[in-house]
This record gives sequence, structure tokens and C-alpha cells, in this order.
Amino acid sequence: MSLHRSPSFAFSSFALIFAVGCTSSIETTTGTTTGGTTTGAGGGPSGSTTSGGGGDMVDGGVPFTTIEEGIGPIKTGSGEEHTQCITVSLKNAKSAFVRRFRADLGVGSHHMIAYKSNATAESLVPTDCQGFSGLLSGEHPIFIAQQAKAQLDFPSDENGVPVALEIAPNQMVRLELHFINTTTQPLDVTGKLFVDTVPLDTNVVKSDLAFWGTQQIKIPANGTGDTGVRFQKALPATKTFALTTHQHHLGTEMRVWYANSVNDQNMKPVADGKNWSDPPLELFTPALDFPDSGNGKNSSRGLAFECNWTNPTASDVKFGEGFNDEMCFLWQYYYPSQGFQLCIDGFCKKVQ
Repeated sequence: MSLHRSPSFAFSSFALIFAVGCTSSIETTTGTTTGGTTTGAGGGPSGSTTSGGGGDMVDGGVPFTTIEEGIGPIKTGSGEEHTQCITVSLKNAKSAFVRRFRADLGVGSHHMIAYKSNATAESLVPTDCQGFSGLLSGEHPIFIAQQAKAQLDFPSDENGVPVALEIAPNQMVRLELHFINTTTQPLDVTGKLFVDTVPLDTNVVKSDLAFWGTQQIKIPANGTGDTGVRFQKALPATKTFALTTHQHHLGTEMRVWYANSVNDQNMKPVADGKNWSDPPLELFTPALDFPDSGNGKNSSRGLAFECNWTNPTASDVKFGEGFNDEMCFLWQYYYPSQGFQLCIDGFCKKVQ
């Protein structure tokens, strides 16, 4: 198994059409693969050519469509922190498979989460919402962006079949943007999402996400804290190909091990995030393998993880969604899909 970090890429400009708190456009191109770089040649709203990297986008020059949506600009005063949401339609006429996610986050943005939404109508004006609100309401997360430029290219499986995530026709998406203005001047905060899709008749292996973590967090004032090592068994007969960690600003490290139990930390961590504001997206080649334990309910293997914090403030800090609260979560993309899985402190549920 080799482990590497997702590189950064420069993107060509798109013409932006701002509605109130929302941007939207759709661009259809033809994908080709040359030397590990995928290039879409064609005209978007500005007639631009979009170039990206990161592997085998599609096989055989299958046409792919880039859908752009966004939240903002949201005017934010110095020292302000908010989490705001909108609900938009991707306006894809047919079901499709996502082969790549990209995001651009403006200054002041902490993270942006895209969820498949249960809503039946758009809501384009950014309004205050609870952090990780989609998870709490049973919606299905599909991408989290934690860097100024975030990107996930879906791989091919061990047989060379492309891996992809399915979206419905006119897929409704909830965009949740968490932002804080630490500057002395007002900011216009933005988040942009780019979704690269191929037609539903493309031969793929379906993918999904799992979101694991703990709420058992207590960091003493003027002290340090940790979760201790925790362990979660994986879904049976699945393979994880990408993983990232999530903490807030007191976080000093989150380590993740490919393990058989809570006591199995002999291997080098598969993730070791030491920068809470810019955690790497770890990509695994080959994918981490989680064989069926024989009961059809879980794997004989899973992931162990531990979070550490340093708290220089005069107050104890516990779990919460705010910037001054703390979190300890990992996101992973896996295949073949068994639905979205949410596990908190060992209690798990799946959403198809």
C-alpha cells in the first residue's frame, strides 16, 4: 500500500452568474486522459477550457459535465462567526455519476459541506443553520472542503472499473458554509462547488461515504486533552480509497490507523493530521481492504483513531459545532456502496 496526499491544482476561470447567495452553471466537455492529467476541452459560459489533474477521470473519452454551484458572497464583519446554508438544484436533467468533486473557498471560510438534500424546492438566500446540520437531519453528505482549493478524483477499482457516486435527476444539494472573520476588515465570504459527472450508462462501481467520530471530548482550561484511542469496525467487504480528518482550532493532531482492534497501533498511521485548518486528503493505492468478518454486518478490520488538543483558554472545552468548541471526526470514501454510514461513539446508522 502506498499513501500520498492530494496535490493542489490551478483551475481556469469560470464566468460567474450570481443570484442572491448562489452561483450556478453547467458545462459539458469531453474527457480524455493523458499522462495522468484529465483535460476537458470545450466551452463553458465563458468559453473557457478547464484543466485538472489527479488521475483517470473517465475511460475512452466519455463526455463529462461540470456543474458549478456556490454560496455567497456573504458580507461578514470583523470577529463574526457563522454557519449558513442554502439549498440548490444541480439542474442535471438525468441521473449521473460523479467522478470528481472540486471546491474553492474564499478567505474566512473554515469548511463547506455538500449534502444530498431532501428538500423539494430551492432556498437560495444564505440563512443561519447549525453546524453539520445535514447530518443531524438525516441528509446524505457527499463532499467536505476544508482547504482553499479542495479536490477529490474518484479512482478505478482493482479491475480497472471507474468508481463513482450516483446523483438523482435535478439533484437537490444543501451547501453548508462555516466561516469566521479573523481579520480587522469586513469580508465577502464565498464557497464554490464543482461537480464533474459522467452519464448513468457508464460502467462504474458505486461509491459512498462513512463518517466516524466521538462526542466524548473534554479539554481542561489551560491544559491538554485527548480522546484516547478509539476503534470502529468497517462495513463488510468494502475498500476505502480516501480519508480526511476534522478538528477545530485547538486541535494539535489526529491520527488514524488501519487496525484490527483498539490496541492495534503498530503500523504507521494512514492519516496524521497536525494542521487543523488544512488537513490533508489522504488517498490510498491500493485501497484499504475491509473483508467480511463472516456475519455480514461488519468487517474483521476497521480504523483506530485518536485526537489531541491544547487549550490555552480559561474555560473547559467540550464537543460542539462552534469554532470555539471541538470535534474529532474522520470522513472516508469507500466502495462498493452500502449507503452513507454515520458512526458516533460506536453507534452506527446507514442512509441509502
